[in-house]
Amino acid sequence: SKKVKTSKRSFILALALLLFTNIMISVVFIVFYRNGLKEHLIEHMLDLTHTAAYQINGDELEKLTKDDENTESYQRALSILRSFQENIHLEYIYGIRAEGDGTFTFTIDPTVKDPGEFGEPVVATDALRKAAQGEDAVDDIPYTDRWGTFYSAYSPVFNSKGEVAGIIAVDFDADWFDGLINEHRKVAVILTVISLGLGIALSVIIMTSNKKHFSSILKSIAQLDLEMQKLDNYLTKISSKKLDLLPDSSITSLKTLASGEGEVMPIKNEYDELQTSIETVSKKLRKYLKYINSEVYNDDMTNTKNRAAYKIKIKQFSDDIAANNAKFAVGFFDIYDLKTVSAHFGYEAGDRLLYECGRILKNVFGYNNVYHIVGDDFIILCEGKTEYDMITYFKTFEDNLAKYHDIQQGITLAVSKGYAVYDKEKYSSYREVFLDARANCEKDKSNMESGKKAGEEAILAKKDSVQKSILQRYGKS
Repeated sequence: SKKVKTSKRSFILALALLLFTNIMISVVFIVFYRNGLKEHLIEHMLDLTHTAAYQINGDELEKLTKDDENTESYQRALSILRSFQENIHLEYIYGIRAEGDGTFTFTIDPTVKDPGEFGEPVVATDALRKAAQGEDAVDDIPYTDRWGTFYSAYSPVFNSKGEVAGIIAVDFDADWFDGLINEHRKVAVILTVISLGLGIALSVIIMTSNKKHFSSILKSIAQLDLEMQKLDNYLTKISSKKLDLLPDSSITSLKTLASGEGEVMPIKNEYDELQTSIETVSKKLRKYLKYINSEVYNDDMTNTKNRAAYKIKIKQFSDDIAANNAKFAVGFFDIYDLKTVSAHFGYEAGDRLLYECGRILKNVFGYNNVYHIVGDDFIILCEGKTEYDMITYFKTFEDNLAKYHDIQQGITLAVSKGYAVYDKEKYSSYREVFLDARANCEKDKSNMESGKKAGEEAILAKKDSVQKSILQRYGKS
């Protein structure tokens, strides 16, 4: 009958919508996942070069020549690069100098086998030219030299005048880089196969029956379409953000989500099975949204907010300043001598201190206000807080830190800290507030170092006084 044909047509349209949305979400997820992983790798490359460049003395670097190989300044810079190469297992890290005519040459290369000679030409890329202008950069496409084919990251080294004194470069094998990205696409391919398999299974169910449960089925499909749209809008909104490299545990979690495992519903007939399947897909998509949201903005090591969340927050503060509606405070916390702890007790001990510091900061300031960007620094962004609030918070932090040391008998968690509260009469940008907070943290660190030195001197003085007293009393007998 005509009614039956209309029902079949509705089923076919619903099936087409289901298959189309499954295919679209799979394609979007593959593209998003690949771009997110690539961005994460680029961030990692830049972190390495930026950290190495920060430790190099620019005033010394720009004066070095090939004949300075045995000088203290040359060996100091060489030692820094070599420590990165050995401790982080980098194949190539080296210094570059811009010659002023558009060409570039090697300076310091710690490579033991076949290093770049001082003054030997370096392949010039767009990213290297950006670095010569004072900007961190990574190659978009690989280049080839006599050592192989690489993607390279570059960070400028500045002298005391703020001028580019040299460039630090790190090479990453192009086959490794491209292979890592393509390898992790397997997760997305699995999701695509499962999604399409689910669609095919549903099509068999739909086409083998024509009973009249269209109302509830179409309602579920409409809900599915709404959830798909939410995910599409979300992916578009954060497409430029970083999606962290997923560990094995997270990949397993994704496979579980993709399989649609969940509460088993009693199935009376084929139509109930179709409706249950659609509802399962909807639940799966909601889990994807929650999962991706937590991974994009969370720092795995410290379980605090990360660089992507930090950028969003400081943009909000900048917008508030521009609208003359800003009220916030910035805190800067630096774990004292973390590198020494890691060197003597292992990186696990250093990572543990990072985690514990983040935990204490979250207890005091709340998860939404604590950010770990890189290294041993934490940044606190408190909206609507005053000078009195920050004094109270910092006192609470000290109390929590003391309680931690009372409970934990082990490596000391020493933290220098500083803050600055936005005042429109004093500051014109977020960066100025941040710099003041960091400067106050550096002052606190200096006071900690001075106190430590004074304590050591007092102990020595007391020891000398006791020895003199003993000699005066017994020395003549």
